[in-house]
Amino acid sequence: MKLLFFTLFFASVFFSNSYSVIARDKVSEIPLKGIEGFAVGGSDETIDQVIKKAISNAKEEALRVAGIEENITSFTTLFQSENNYKYEELFASDVLSDIRGAIKNVIVVDTVKKFNQFGLLEVKVVINCTVVKYFSTKDYSFDVFVDGMGMFYPNETKLVFRVRPTKDSYAIMFLFNETEAYQLFPNSYEQSFLLKKGIEYNFPTEAANYILYTEKLTDAHRIIMVFTKEEMFFTGEIEYKQIVDWIFSIPPDLRTVKFYPFSVVQDSAIKG
Repeated sequence: MKLLFFTLFFASVFFSNSYSVIARDKVSEIPLKGIEGFAVGGSDETIDQVIKKAISNAKEEALRVAGIEENITSFTTLFQSENNYKYEELFASDVLSDIRGAIKNVIVVDTVKKFNQFGLLEVKVVINCTVVKYFSTKDYSFDVFVDGMGMFYPNETKLVFRVRPTKDSYAIMFLFNETEAYQLFPNSYEQSFLLKKGIEYNFPTEAANYILYTEKLTDAHRIIMVFTKEEMFFTGEIEYKQIVDWIFSIPPDLRTVKFYPFSVVQDSAIKG
């Protein structure tokens, strides 16, 4: 995947001042160390699957240690989606809306594997992580209507869409395929600006073109649009896990997230 903005080459964009004072008052970040998780594998599970299950259990334990035990089912769903890299399900579900906290910055510091007397694999992991505890809930009156996103785009097609927020908000957008990632907006040509409620805005603005290009027969893409009531900036590397961690750091009443998968295809793929 390559995105061409006239002569603009897109690299990772870094900003400062991630959160306002108001946003920080609505979350508490609790660093934890030495949290253990256990899992016993089934006869049809791989070692990697059992390790991931142990990590998920460690994350649930971290939530309990931090005093967040409600919505544990939603947390489990989230961990499963994350572990299986099914971000489509994550962003298309209500998980981001329902949970009262989240976990980020997970580091596995130890993994112990052994087989029990029944020949089943047992895994113990130890993680360090940060639990994000929310003091607010989702604002269901805050939404953004997105129009113009398609499922398929011919190669070298312009990506054009429109957004209309129900409340004043700011936008940060990311674009991915299997090997590359970009911050779509804001960028070097397009600065962040306030989207007024009820007003429809065209993307790209007049400052740039979003041209989709691939050398593959078909190339799967994903776009994540994050809308926030206050201006916030992403400061990490442009990759899924860091973006998800950043989203979790934003109080739920201040954000709404949109996710759209689509494919860029060569003419020969369209003709069949």
